Formats: sequence, C-alpha cells, structure tokens
Amino acid sequence: MYQPPLRGRPIFAGKRVLLIDPYQPTRHVRVGLLQRQDIEVDVTESLSVARCMWRPNLYDWVLLDVRRYLPRELLTFYEQIRDVSHREHFAFFVGPPQYLSLSWPEEVTGEVASSVQWTERVKGFKATA
Repeated sequence: MYQPPLRGRPIFAGKRVLLIDPYQPTRHVRVGLLQRQDIEVDVTESLSVARCMWRPNLYDWVLLDVRRYLPRELLTFYEQIRDVSHREHFAFFVGPPQYLSLSWPEEVTGEVASSVQWTERVKGFKATA
C-alpha cells in the first residue's frame, strides 16, 4: 500500500534496491545517485551473485541492465523472482532511445519517448515505490 512520504523526506527514502550492472562506471554512478536519495543499495556485477543475494521480499526494486546479458539468462532470473515474490518491482536499463523500462524489454518499442511520456513514466515509477 502506498504511503505518502513524510514532509521533507524523499519519496524513495528507506527503500531497498538490488542493482545488477556489469560495468563499473555506470554501476558506480547509479549507486551514488540512489544513495543520495537515501535508498539502501545492494549491488553486483553478475546475475549469479544476484541470485545468491536475492531473498523473497527483501528488496523494493530490482534494477537490471539488460544490455550486457544473454536474453534467456535474464528472462530466467526475472521469472524466478517474479514467480516467488510479488513485492519486488523491476526496472530494466535498456539503452537509447528509452533508457528505462518498467516492463520486460521485449515489450519496449523503438519509438523515442517524448518528454511528456518520460515525465509520466517517472511519476508512475515514484507512485509504485
């Protein structure tokens, strides 16, 4: 159930995220951005380590850079978590033109998202957090 944030506290504060990103430069930047919002971040560069770290209902979000892994391996990981725990939300880093998808990447269209669409996507992301 959504609860509005306390006055002066970021909406994502107190949330816990599992970030899976194989490239150190982007991983480092993403961790820094999340931590500045008072989000607790567990980070790994590999899906095999992520499988060991993940526990049902431990994370609010699983953030996954899909461009660096084999599709079948990603889909298996995604389905395992989704089938066991409905609490976690997923966001997929998919690269340009859209960059972020809240649905499985094969559903992502090749259209460039307008700034209005991007704003609505971010609002939806915040509302489900």
